[in-house]
Amino acid sequence: MDNLFDKYGGIDVMRELIKEFYAQVYARPALKTYFEGTDLNDLIQHQCKFFAYAMGKPFQEYKDEWLARGHAGRNISEDHFMKVAELLRSVLLDAGVENEDVKDIMIAVASKRPQIVNV
Repeated sequence: MDNLFDKYGGIDVMRELIKEFYAQVYARPALKTYFEGTDLNDLIQHQCKFFAYAMGKPFQEYKDEWLARGHAGRNISEDHFMKVAELLRSVLLDAGVENEDVKDIMIAVASKRPQIVNV
């Protein structure tokens, strides 16, 4: 197996991880406001695609313009980006993702920061 997405169980496991991630995000009022008016199921689907990309799934693409368009006008600050990233890191570690793999995933997430932070 040559990608982290499949190593950790593929789409079914990732979907559950993403649901837990959003439960953590939605539990924080300052972060939840960024998702008002967003369909959670659509968000989970988009995040599954991003995770596939971030976890090295072959032939997965996640274009910068998709991220920029999806986050435009949401006034996402650096501080909130970092809080959400830390929640993701915590969820991954709690799910048993190995430290080195978490590091690689977080590098992929950080690489998309310019398309997400827009304040």
